[in-house]
Amino acid sequence: MAIDSEVIPTSSNKGSRAGRYVPKWAIYSSVGIGVFVLVGLIKTLLPLIGMAFLLTFIWTQSTTNRRY
Repeated sequence: MAIDSEVIPTSSNKGSRAGRYVPKWAIYSSVGIGVFVLVGLIKTLLPLIGMAFLLTFIWTQSTTNRRY
């Protein structure tokens, strides 16, 4: 049963929610797309972060003076 927005005043709690309905499939699909984007970002950024740490380690090892 749908709520007719003209019958309930918009100042009440039910009146403010009467015109706004988002279908569940839209919510689920947006969450799914968000998960795919997040996984893609993680897959892209983790190798770059690892390479930066590796290059930093190599740089610090090559610039230290060691006497044996």
